[in-house]
Amino acid sequence: MTATNFFSGNPDLVEVFDKVIPWPSVVAVVEGPGADVAGTVSTWREVLDLAGRYTATEIAPRAAEVDQIGVIRENGVVRMNEPMTENLRGLAELGLASPSVPAEFGGAGLPFTVTMMIGEMLARADLSTQVQHGIGWNSPAALIYRFGTEEQKARYLPPLAKGEIMGAVAMTEPQAGSDVGRLTTTATPRQDGCWILQGRKQFISAGQGDLVIVLARSTAGSTGLDGLGMFIADREGDNYVVERAEHKFVIRGSPTCALLFEGTRATPLGKPGDGWKQILTFMNESRLGVGIQGIGVATAAFEKASEYAAQRVQMGKPIREHPMVAEMLLDMETTVTGARALAYTAAVLQDLVLFGHDEQAARDLRELTPLVKWYGTEGAVRVCRLALQIHGGVGVVDEYDVGRYMRDSLITPIYEGTSQIQSLMAVRDLMKWTLKHPRSLVRGGPSRLLANASFDGRAGSDFAAARGHVVGALRSLVTRVVRRKGPGVLRGAPLVDEDLGPILLHAERITEALAHTHVARILAERAGRIPERRRIAERAARTARLVAERNRRAIALDDGSVFERIAAWRSERP
Repeated sequence: MTATNFFSGNPDLVEVFDKVIPWPSVVAVVEGPGADVAGTVSTWREVLDLAGRYTATEIAPRAAEVDQIGVIRENGVVRMNEPMTENLRGLAELGLASPSVPAEFGGAGLPFTVTMMIGEMLARADLSTQVQHGIGWNSPAALIYRFGTEEQKARYLPPLAKGEIMGAVAMTEPQAGSDVGRLTTTATPRQDGCWILQGRKQFISAGQGDLVIVLARSTAGSTGLDGLGMFIADREGDNYVVERAEHKFVIRGSPTCALLFEGTRATPLGKPGDGWKQILTFMNESRLGVGIQGIGVATAAFEKASEYAAQRVQMGKPIREHPMVAEMLLDMETTVTGARALAYTAAVLQDLVLFGHDEQAARDLRELTPLVKWYGTEGAVRVCRLALQIHGGVGVVDEYDVGRYMRDSLITPIYEGTSQIQSLMAVRDLMKWTLKHPRSLVRGGPSRLLANASFDGRAGSDFAAARGHVVGALRSLVTRVVRRKGPGVLRGAPLVDEDLGPILLHAERITEALAHTHVARILAERAGRIPERRRIAERAARTARLVAERNRRAIALDDGSVFERIAAWRSERP
């Protein structure tokens, strides 16, 4: 039976809210010491129940129509279709347009953790709508609140909080992609205090809106990540041009736009030159948000597959009673539960960093963020693929929703930093620490969170084995670097990408093993408080052990053919 409330009808999400999130810590940093924890949490829970009911009964039923109609392109104008507009109109009427905006500017002042739960439910209902909600309202509001002047906050935050205007954040350029240091859009100051933007941006979600926050090169002659600034440009007719909306087979209802800036008037958001440091806050939050998008889509696919497997009879029994299908469903459940546990662990850390400026939380969050993005999105693709398989032939028929889930899941490992970029982020930091502290490889590894964890029973032994395989793989990679460059690297000798070749090659294998091992850790901790979760913790730990062992063996058996081919390609360059 289709759920009528995506919060109260999701037992795992309710359990995370009621029994897992450390609300006293979150309330203390968000509302201040002495705040009424019980009353505050009760209010937040009511908001989630309201959002859960609306997403399930209003947005989800319109999802197929949003997808079928897609983006409207008429007479050179790009706009959202009517079902999508209706979805967003309803959210605004409920006060959920930009719920993290503080109450003084008309928002609900929700913490990041609660806002992400709303995002998960929206993604479950319709990922296109969630993208418009998150990028069109939440992201510009967050950046303006953090870095804007009082005048900018007063001008933009109330209409964003009420859903009266929509914005976007423009970073990506046609030739730069994930290499932000190559961006060429410029911002030049005028004597009247206005700045002029020149350049192009591409793949801008919600780019059809009323304003855009643009990352541009604000210091003439600067290169790389230096000399960047953020600027607010109002649409105001022809101040900038929405050149087109891309034709996509994923999130079809969400406009993904190319923008042209030619003499565009803009005002600085924060200090010109600090743009990279400022935009990192958006990128990190967005990566957590995309990981949670994956959880929403995967939840939808898992629920549909579970429902279908209970109803579809083959060989005299429902197909869920066939062992291979039953194992697929257990795999999906473990992936979704594990991804949710990992994501909300990181979401709480984000609140502690945003509101409490907790330095240890910031270090732990830096470790977990790329893992949330990797595991949540790669897991979503896997879960949707299994859901499609369980549906068999009808899964590719548009009448069923799983085809849309499969298509939409495919964007999540790509935007806001591909899975490979996340892997490089995760492993670079890890290897830098390891090379400076090689003894960590005999003390449980360079991750504080993993090294300090210990559990009883089967989950504990499998977790320990998985951690051991991760450490063994890191030890093998460090040994290769030392053999290549000498022991000086352990004393801080500089390294270039050529020296780190094996580490870069195997970064995703290490990231996959790390993500699974963290999931096993978090679910084992949860099972210690909630005994009913023991079996799922054991499944997650067993999977972590298998993944870590497999990837360690793959690293050990590397035959060097990748680097031979790279060398051959390099020799062919003119």
